[in-house]
Amino acid sequence: MNKHTSLLCSFLASSVFLTQPSGHTLANTPVTITVKQGARQALQGLGSSQTINGGLRYSKLAQSEKNMLQKLVCTDIKFKIVRLWFDPSQYAPKPGVEDTSKFVKPFVNSRFISDALANGCNTLLLAPRKIPAYMGSSNGRGYIRDSQIRNYAALLADFIYKVKQENGVEIHATGILNEPNDRPIRFSDAQWPIIIKDLRKELDNRGLKDVKIIAPELANADAVADRVIKAIKQDPEAWKVLDGISTHSYNMAARSSISNLIEGTDKEYWMTEAGTNGPEEPGDALNAAAAASRFLNDMNHRVSHWIWFISHATADPNDNATRLIRYSFNPFRYDIFQKYYYFLQLSKTFDLGAVFRKSVSSLDGNMTWTYGKKPRITVASAKNPDGSWGIAVSNFTDNRFEVTLPNGYKVSNPQGGRAAENFAVTVFVEELAQAGDKTMKMYRSNSNVNNVYVGNAVMRRGKVTVPNVRSLDLITLRSQ
Repeated sequence: MNKHTSLLCSFLASSVFLTQPSGHTLANTPVTITVKQGARQALQGLGSSQTINGGLRYSKLAQSEKNMLQKLVCTDIKFKIVRLWFDPSQYAPKPGVEDTSKFVKPFVNSRFISDALANGCNTLLLAPRKIPAYMGSSNGRGYIRDSQIRNYAALLADFIYKVKQENGVEIHATGILNEPNDRPIRFSDAQWPIIIKDLRKELDNRGLKDVKIIAPELANADAVADRVIKAIKQDPEAWKVLDGISTHSYNMAARSSISNLIEGTDKEYWMTEAGTNGPEEPGDALNAAAAASRFLNDMNHRVSHWIWFISHATADPNDNATRLIRYSFNPFRYDIFQKYYYFLQLSKTFDLGAVFRKSVSSLDGNMTWTYGKKPRITVASAKNPDGSWGIAVSNFTDNRFEVTLPNGYKVSNPQGGRAAENFAVTVFVEELAQAGDKTMKMYRSNSNVNNVYVGNAVMRRGKVTVPNVRSLDLITLRSQ
């Protein structure tokens, strides 16, 4: 399924009770979430990416406007990772030619990188997006030629070395090819271990031993991702030098078949791009709930680094949903989309270093966001470095997912959520079954409801209940 499967983009205000056409009210459906014993992965970073064109437009802003946007993202919602798009086919358009200007102009000269770092970002991730055509077959399509794999590795390493030496830009981690299944020239399963080993050697030869390699950055966590990651793991040397696996979180987010491949290993799991496509206006809780649900899903499947697609960019009526913040010029104006506030709430619930546990639902099992209908309730829980516990509950139900036609026939989005439903969610943290009472502060976001404190709940013997989780709600709890 294409990653860009559309989610509906408007929101109808939710209320305490849902009303059926007959006028009857629906009671809140009880759900029990069991948070299993056993520490899993630590949350090592949240982030967002910036495209080349986005960087060029950013350069037109006044410095005060740049600082405002970077503070909103890097400081306020603690997005510490910046994923920078890089086009190798422009950097090396033909053999023997290397030109960093296409990257330097939007990211260095615009001050995008320095502004992000000044506001708290600390990790730069390179996102190569296209293999030069001359490295492929005669028509510039298909798989990279075996004889060119080492050259491509050298190209990436050269670039990382040059921008460090010439521009003072230190890349901390690099991908190999963004969404390779959709590229004109890509890697076969057998070629993936070779490029990983070659890239590690080329980086090390240039004194770049600290630059991490993550791969394969596939558009979906699907059977293709299973197959490619297994092919890498079957080569012991390639698996040893690979720092982290990576996929994207659109219609098919992280799932157990992939997270199981890194269980018991030292590998990180980078979710390097999550997003939603299409139009969006402020207050859209549907897109926000989709983003929150995928984040919680991924935390339940060992993801350690989680990156939204675009943080802030110029407005695009046809594609604003990719952004957290849109802005315009003359005069400068910006609008914050609802998912920003969901991320703000999540970042205040789970600190960097929070160690997640596995959560299982009485309603949707592992609550996996994958092909087909999405989980109604998604919950994740972690222990923060300060000893507090964080819990987040996302309700991805809405009446627009199921429309009744005049003839009584119901039409449902097969890749969307289910009809609006309210839930009473009880969370049981096994590790706290013998602990004393814990007071937990609760917060809520929904349409134009932005991380609002809604009172305290008391966890007794590891159990706490949120009695009314409404359609498209994000409810979070954190112990004091």
